[in-house]
Amino acid sequence: MPFGPDYFASLPRYGLGLGVNPSDLHQTYLEATTAVDFFEVTAPAVRHQGPANYREIQRRRSTPAGFRHLRIPDLVGDHRVLVHSTDLNPVYPHAVTPADLADLRHLVELSNAPWVTEDLGVWLMSERHVYPYFMPFPVTEATLTVAIDNIRHIHKHLHVPFNAEFPPMPMVTGGMHAFDFFRTLVTETGAGMCLDIGHVLSYQIARGASPTSDFHRLPWEHITEIHIAGGGIDLHSHGYQYDDSHGDAPIVSVCFDMLDEIIRYAPHLQAITLEIFGARNPRKALQSLRTVRERASVAAWLDKTPQPEPVLPALEEAKQHTRAAVTGLHDLIHGATPVNGQALAAAGAPLLDTFATQEQQRWEYERTQRLRLHGTNVSSYYPLTSRWLMHRENVDEMHFFERLVPGLAGADTTMWDKVKTSFHKLITQDPSDQVGPELLRAEQWMNECAQQPATPSSAQFGIRIQRVIEGLRTGCLAPRRLLAPSPVTVRHLGECRFETDEDPSTTSPLNALELPLAAPAPTEPGRAACCTGQ
Repeated sequence: MPFGPDYFASLPRYGLGLGVNPSDLHQTYLEATTAVDFFEVTAPAVRHQGPANYREIQRRRSTPAGFRHLRIPDLVGDHRVLVHSTDLNPVYPHAVTPADLADLRHLVELSNAPWVTEDLGVWLMSERHVYPYFMPFPVTEATLTVAIDNIRHIHKHLHVPFNAEFPPMPMVTGGMHAFDFFRTLVTETGAGMCLDIGHVLSYQIARGASPTSDFHRLPWEHITEIHIAGGGIDLHSHGYQYDDSHGDAPIVSVCFDMLDEIIRYAPHLQAITLEIFGARNPRKALQSLRTVRERASVAAWLDKTPQPEPVLPALEEAKQHTRAAVTGLHDLIHGATPVNGQALAAAGAPLLDTFATQEQQRWEYERTQRLRLHGTNVSSYYPLTSRWLMHRENVDEMHFFERLVPGLAGADTTMWDKVKTSFHKLITQDPSDQVGPELLRAEQWMNECAQQPATPSSAQFGIRIQRVIEGLRTGCLAPRRLLAPSPVTVRHLGECRFETDEDPSTTSPLNALELPLAAPAPTEPGRAACCTGQ
């Protein structure tokens, strides 16, 4: 089968994996078989890099515990592997050598990789030193002609398609639009395309465009892979630019929005790779991978769930709404009254829905952020009751905060009292709930113990608190399991350490009460710490 969209559609889905250099492999990653679907490993060209110097050997010897220097042949026996090459160099007018192609073909055969990915850039020059830090190329018709010829040569000898990765472009070079360059390149050669989100963002910033501007010009049917990585946006006197730092850096929030769009429009996407070059915190890397996996668009893609079609309103409803919006717009921009709050209100809700939509999004972000900040703070007084209410009402954290925060009293009421009152109102809205009121009473007593942390005391409750804690973790929250047939004694041992005798044969410490609400993901508003320390 010739390379191109039909070939890419026939490939197996690789899922979500880690992009690493050989020196980045940690035992934690190798053992995380349910979290890491594959590894995409760079294949440095030994012929161009040369042998390691003594400082490199010393560095490897002093590598932190758990890190291992593993190349593609070391991994293919136990893991799925994709190949990331570094010396095919198709944008430079010098064809790749047969020796380099032979080495790469051997890795492809070992790994059974369906393509070979490489950042499109100048990796090697016969006249200048470049390797291993590739440089941007002139985005011109001349470079495009050279690249097309070189990629056709690569395809003849490699037997799998070249996957052209969109490179970092912190400056615009050449007169062609980069998306047009890639579209022509892959349609002329049958090559695939890897969209590195941070690299695309660097290009959009460099040309002063929004992150997803001109996405319609991309060759969507050729896009097989997405790269995403940690980074940052630096502001300088000459403007701002994307810093493609990888490693342990957090993923910039807009990159997740771009990820959603790419997944939506790339029908033959087969792999999403979190690149962690240089990362030295394996736990943090796996948490970032988990954050990507839990993103709604990624989860649906992994499950092969079709993208939902937009739900259109009924025709008569749409006619009425459109007529009202158009009439309101006409009266607003043709009227004798300046455009102000009163005029906007008079124009009606259908017109207001269309007014300053980007500004509405900013305000909605601020609303979400403040609800999350206040909700997280207030819920910390009653963490178990909060989780129980979310379970009882079958709502997520944000919807719970929308019910909790607006009901808080003003500054004339102490924080302690207003929080207690709000939770009491919420918990008593369901008269059939026997667990919630007892749980609230127990946490209220624990809060009172916090006022005299050195004083031992005890109280009795009609629920098995330890089972509640376990149930909030496991989802086993049937009331008959949680309600106690006889009162359960909970003792305060001092310093907010508690124990219970709910198991008649023994007393056990309630040492797992720390059940915070889910921490906001990196892309969610409400992560800021304020000057009060909250």
